[in-house]
Amino acid sequence: MLCPYCGYDNTKVLESRFSCEKNNIRRRRECENCKQRFTTYEKIELTPLNVIKKNGSKEVYSREKLIKSINIACNKCGIKPQIIQEIADRLELEFSFSSKKEVHSRFIGQKVLSILENINKIAYIRYLSVFEEFSREEQFFEKLQNLTYLH
Repeated sequence: MLCPYCGYDNTKVLESRFSCEKNNIRRRRECENCKQRFTTYEKIELTPLNVIKKNGSKEVYSREKLIKSINIACNKCGIKPQIIQEIADRLELEFSFSSKKEVHSRFIGQKVLSILENINKIAYIRYLSVFEEFSREEQFFEKLQNLTYLH
């Protein structure tokens, strides 16, 4: 592992811990040259997962794209970035347990919605508004009226 401070290629591991989900390892390291300390994370490398888009095209799954979409919905809702990372971790763990090589974008969106609904109702509604692609505001209001927690 290269030191991010001096570029030296010899570092020692001071401490290792599993994450709560046990799907990655946090390692505290020290550079043997400059003695600076830093943290690295090891993750299980998943087999490439393709996402089937609404138009039928396929693209390789992107964690960054997923996190960006959740961040937009959670903006100014008081949801910590760590929670958003945990949502992505949870979904990726579920994908890794599945033997599927492809997943529909709609499936991913539904999973995000089910998680956000239990975390923050405003973030849920924001994500829903993009996910459903409402063409008329009446459709959006009808959907809101059908939500049990708004009655």
